Amino acid sequence: MTANSLQIITLAFPDPETISGPPQFERINSSISYTTLLSSNIRTLSTNTANGGADVTGLLYTPTLANGDPCIEASEPYLPANVTRRANLPRYEFDLIAIAPWVSPACTLRYLAAATGDPIEGFLFFLASDDTLNEPPLPNDPVWNLGDGGRWKTDNKFPVYAIPGTYGKQILDESAAYSGNMSSVPNGQQLEGQYTTSDYVRLFVDIDTGNGSTLPSLWVFLLIVLAILLGIIGMTSVFMHWTQRRRRRALQRQVANGEIDLEALGIKRLTVPQEILDRMPLYTYGSGAPVRPEALVAIAPATISPAKGSSESATSSRPGSPSSPPPVRQPPTLIPASAYQPTAFSQTTCAICLDDYVSPDPATGEAGSIVRELPCQHIFHPECVDTFLRDNSSLCPVCKTTVLPAGFCPTTITNAMVRRERMVRHRRARRAANAAQAAEIDAQADTSSPPHTLAERLRARVGRRVSSAPTPAGQPLADLPPVSGNRRSTIGANGAPGLAPPDGSVGRREWARQRAITMLGRQAAPIDPDAEEAAAMPKWRKMLSGIFPALGTRRP
Repeated sequence: MTANSLQIITLAFPDPETISGPPQFERINSSISYTTLLSSNIRTLSTNTANGGADVTGLLYTPTLANGDPCIEASEPYLPANVTRRANLPRYEFDLIAIAPWVSPACTLRYLAAATGDPIEGFLFFLASDDTLNEPPLPNDPVWNLGDGGRWKTDNKFPVYAIPGTYGKQILDESAAYSGNMSSVPNGQQLEGQYTTSDYVRLFVDIDTGNGSTLPSLWVFLLIVLAILLGIIGMTSVFMHWTQRRRRRALQRQVANGEIDLEALGIKRLTVPQEILDRMPLYTYGSGAPVRPEALVAIAPATISPAKGSSESATSSRPGSPSSPPPVRQPPTLIPASAYQPTAFSQTTCAICLDDYVSPDPATGEAGSIVRELPCQHIFHPECVDTFLRDNSSLCPVCKTTVLPAGFCPTTITNAMVRRERMVRHRRARRAANAAQAAEIDAQADTSSPPHTLAERLRARVGRRVSSAPTPAGQPLADLPPVSGNRRSTIGANGAPGLAPPDGSVGRREWARQRAITMLGRQAAPIDPDAEEAAAMPKWRKMLSGIFPALGTRRP
């Protein structure tokens, strides 16, 4: 691997022949030993067998050429006489780093061959003619050509590096200084007082390869940071989902206990199942008598399961109506007599279709109008109110009181419902706090002296609120005045109901349904709060809300 830096330190270690087991190296303090660091100007000539996961390390030495080799004389000007050789090291298989001058191609090949039989981990060369600290030439420079086509890089099973000439000569001088016994090395007398005199003191080389580059370390750091962030995101997401699940269950319990009405609070539009509608009393208007079974047959097609778009008349339960078709015989749903409770209201008109109720006339034998009484004691034509409650809303069209029994809960409680309930609760808390503050200001204004200036009058009136509330269910409502004049009109192009129903049976039924929906008001609860939130949410927020449910929260 490519060399990034080279460090040389001095080590002390015992003679392996005097101890049992491998010798232990001890670094000598840099104040009394040789230490150097070359952090640049290192050229990698060959990376053969260099491992990418470890530095190239070993004791420094110079290979010994055969006697009579002409390269000995050629290298003599650059090699001190007592430079550290293999013979100056213990007879032990230590890892070694060789160093030699690059005198000529032939001498370089001989030095490489001489190091082949040693436990060498790497080879350092420096150009003999280089007297600078500049970076050596590039690996493809002709100066490194040995005339074998580059085969020397693959034949030698160790990496080869080049260092500046001045630095290489300095290292050889230090290698010569640390080739003898302890008493002959620099600061030897001081070292003898700290170590055994038979210990070796030699130079040790550590070549930092590509594994020590900053890039891999940076990637490792980034991966660690990324893993930590992903862990935090995952734990936050799990905590948010767990919190939302607890809130959904809490809201479901509150709805089941009758503490919260989802539609009355504007959270979700609910409908009334047919079996609950069947338990609401039917009776003949003006007589207070429960409806007879044979009379229920006439209204069964309109109240039990009218098909959407059917041509049945919406007035089939009104006796005397000229457009009433012959009754269809279906098994009626009988209402127990105990379910009947006479209404405390005096209502003469169906608030949905605006038709007046007809009382029975014994003289003519005319039957009275059949009406449905809701739990809030408001009455309507069954064909008007049943379709509305079953398909559109669970609130009374007049007083906006739910007709569902206490504890009725939808099968699914979603995060959107939880968020809306929390927003409504927060708004109510703020309104209560504002009302209390306004009452306190009013009380202070009443007990203090009357304001004299305009500013004092304005301050005295801060916080006052005008509020209104629906009439309680138990309080009788005023009689609806009779509608005079011509009330005939048609449904507008936008579907809004006119003042009176049209003549057609299909149009009349649709008109009554649209009028009942209009009576819910502009602040009616949404049919699907999740879809409504999703439509108002940007795409990026939709994606993140799947991971972090709280991102779907809209501040109240």
